[in-house]
Amino acid sequence: MIDFFKKLMEQALDLELTVRFTKRDGEWFAALGDELDSLPLEELEEYRAELEARLRDMDDDEPEDMAGEEFEQWADAHESLEDLLSEAEDRIDELM
Repeated sequence: MIDFFKKLMEQALDLELTVRFTKRDGEWFAALGDELDSLPLEELEEYRAELEARLRDMDDDEPEDMAGEEFEQWADAHESLEDLLSEAEDRIDELM
């Protein structure tokens, strides 16, 4: 599952698109959305809050074995999510 999120986040970064995450009944869902440049400030701030919430969720699910492959996959996906957050914050700064 983490590979799926990582691949989707990398696509979003490459295409400068948003990624919308939802968690329903314990299952994660993600989809590519609008370009960051097309979002108004209010939506960008909502998107930033959503990404911050997903990072907190990922932090809660951090694998305990830091030497294992599962941790490496988690760390890569976490870093990609942080990159998306940084992109959103940069765009917010441009609009302010």
